[in-house]
Amino acid sequence: MTKTLTITLPDALEQALAQTAAQANQSTEELIVKLLTQNLIPETEEQPDPLMALFGSISSDVPDAADRHDYYIGKAIYDEMHSDE
Repeated sequence: MTKTLTITLPDALEQALAQTAAQANQSTEELIVKLLTQNLIPETEEQPDPLMALFGSISSDVPDAADRHDYYIGKAIYDEMHSDE
């Protein structure tokens, strides 16, 4: 369901919005909806985590890296901090 909303914008904001929309090759309406969605609606499947694009992009010989990544990061930090001992 959609709803039409009428708002009054200061001239400077309208100009900035129009310029930004033109640079993005979008209508001002598309840009407003995008900005409102990004700022007001929690992440959903429609708005996936941007890091999800990286999932599966790295190969490793560590079979449990996905489950134990915190352990491996902590171990690397610990090893680095104690490398001079």
